[in-house]
Amino acid sequence: MLAYAAVGAAVGGVWAFGADMPAWEHALRVLVVVLCVSVAGRFVGRRLARAGRTPVDRGLFFGLVAAKVLLVAVALLVDWFAGLWFLEPALITAGFLFVLVAAGGPALHDWLSHGTGGRGERAVRA
Repeated sequence: MLAYAAVGAAVGGVWAFGADMPAWEHALRVLVVVLCVSVAGRFVGRRLARAGRTPVDRGLFFGLVAAKVLLVAVALLVDWFAGLWFLEPALITAGFLFVLVAAGGPALHDWLSHGTGGRGERAVRA
């Protein structure tokens, strides 16, 4: 849970510090960063698998990437709607991203990992 709070703070911080550019441009940049980190994580996962650690399931990986793309799209919408009522919509969006990632991240991960060889399936076998 603490890891998701840290990731939520990082994502929210990136969004807040990009407030000086148009929201669509910032969303595109965040999306590129998120996708690059996901691909890099996939390569690290392969290396860990060769070292004897359990690799991340392909379904879980692509589910999490899809969730990240959806998160950026939702953040863009939140930023637009917040801009209708607030002077600093990027700060509202950053807070929204933090809460969504910190609270929803663990639940999403557990939901995606059930039946894909993730934590939920290993717990049943043990």
